[in-house]
Amino acid sequence: MDRNGDYDPGLTIAIVSTERSWYGGEEQIRLLAHGLQSRKHRVHLLARRRGVLAERMRSAGFAVAEFIGNGRNPLALWQLRRHLRRIRPDVLQYNDSHALTAAGLASGGLGIPARIAMRHVSLPIRSSWRFRRWSDRVVCVSYAVAEACRSAGLPDNMLRVVFPAADCRRAPAGDRRKGRLAAGVGEGQPMILVVASLNEHKGHAVLLDALPAVLERHPRIRLILAGDGPQKESLQSRAKERGVEASVALLGYRRDVPDLMQAADVLVLPSLAGEGLAVTLLDAMFAGVPIVATPIGGAVELLGTSDGTEPAGRFVPPRDPDALARAIIDVLDRPEESARRSERARRRAEQSFTPEHLIDGMLAVYREVLHSRQIDGGSGKKLT
Repeated sequence: MDRNGDYDPGLTIAIVSTERSWYGGEEQIRLLAHGLQSRKHRVHLLARRRGVLAERMRSAGFAVAEFIGNGRNPLALWQLRRHLRRIRPDVLQYNDSHALTAAGLASGGLGIPARIAMRHVSLPIRSSWRFRRWSDRVVCVSYAVAEACRSAGLPDNMLRVVFPAADCRRAPAGDRRKGRLAAGVGEGQPMILVVASLNEHKGHAVLLDALPAVLERHPRIRLILAGDGPQKESLQSRAKERGVEASVALLGYRRDVPDLMQAADVLVLPSLAGEGLAVTLLDAMFAGVPIVATPIGGAVELLGTSDGTEPAGRFVPPRDPDALARAIIDVLDRPEESARRSERARRRAEQSFTPEHLIDGMLAVYREVLHSRQIDGGSGKKLT
């Protein structure tokens, strides 16, 4: 039964995001929303006005309500509260830290049974009191993120780990020829791909420092950077300083990542800090692309060395351009070993990181909180 005593075959879930652009967290919303809807739950998106999430999810047929800015001003709080009063969700899910504050404030006194905060990054939490005040559980995308939350003072009984997912059909369906044409890479040229926002902590600058050594071994190699961000101009300047600008292309935000993945000979993620569990790595795993990454955040959990199994990629220390160059060269010079690791990566992705795993994990967290509030016990709610 719902709160009015009528039979209700599913849950009503409101997911709040304040992001303007489309990053890994927004892709997780997309996968989760489609999966929940397929299991007869009702999903409402509360999204930043004129943001990419609002546009794409509305086009996909979801109910989308918008608010202005990042949700922190009085008008936005009023809009959020009005939307929540109308939706009357069983579950309120905050997808980023601004959403936690804004929707947490806006939902005060509404009696929403389950409040779930997502934590996608392993950066230190500066104000953990917000999580304790406005959420019942904090869902971390890796054990590394959970440890960062624990270090910030959040109690174990609030923390749950649910790994993110990638669309297991999307990346393998890319077209290599189209990807190479889009990147301006000839068929005989080796291609390095980075799919990440152009932010300092992603480590693009370290890769540019490594590129001269790679070019000595593979002079025709091309480095393709897919993503937008504040570091664009500084990266262009650094490429020029290193004398590698002719071998580097900055493509900006892309919707043809599957094509680029299939076109690549190696996927590199040279992150310095802050990663939770990069969905870019998952895409590469499903696509069968060899991976070189730093062991930051959940990358080690993802690629297999944390549980004693053989690595499914190559790890290098952060901020070490020499090691990064050697690893990239090793991928290109040892294709059979690279193929073996890529196959291990694909199997790991299929075993643990599909959308079904994400949906099952999130529903388990919803169920736990709702059961603890005695909402769905004997009420007819189908948490399937």
